[in-house]
Amino acid sequence: MHYGIKVSKSGFDVTDRSKPRKISSKTRPDYIIYALSLPYLNGAYNQIQRYIYAISILEKSKTNGVIICLHEISTLFEDLDTVARYIDETGITHDLHTLIRVVRNHIRHDIRENFDVEDHKFKNQRNSILKIDPTLQTHIGFHKDSIKIGEIIISIEEIKNYLDWARKIIEQEIKKAKEMGYIKSF
Repeated sequence: MHYGIKVSKSGFDVTDRSKPRKISSKTRPDYIIYALSLPYLNGAYNQIQRYIYAISILEKSKTNGVIICLHEISTLFEDLDTVARYIDETGITHDLHTLIRVVRNHIRHDIRENFDVEDHKFKNQRNSILKIDPTLQTHIGFHKDSIKIGEIIISIEEIKNYLDWARKIIEQEIKKAKEMGYIKSF
């Protein structure tokens, strides 16, 4: 037996797709958005642990450590950005959302496909926000307690606090959806 997730299309019941259900004016309820963010929220918590482990490798082998740390923060900020986007869709914002997105895009785009592109509009904007020296393509530093991109330092504690904040919101909304009968089990 395969375990997984089923989400019905708007207007259909997930347990009996032959019977259309009354469509509400809201096309995608918030509880679905919150439920979909959970794998990325949990992934971000796991990535913090993987990053901390990667730091221990960095202390033994700088080259391997940097490669592994870069991969771990790339995945961490991908997960963080996904959580932030889902939460933004519900109308709730957080001060870190913009920074998370800028860091994610810098790692994903500026260190990959835009690496040697000198006059890329978005890359230059991100480098300015992150206060990266204009003579550098990137500048990322790894420490057990923080990540430094340009002159911006994001502490691991700050990331954990953000994830705890997001988890509380998500759990409250899912609990409400269960109480209202929108979610059977979770």
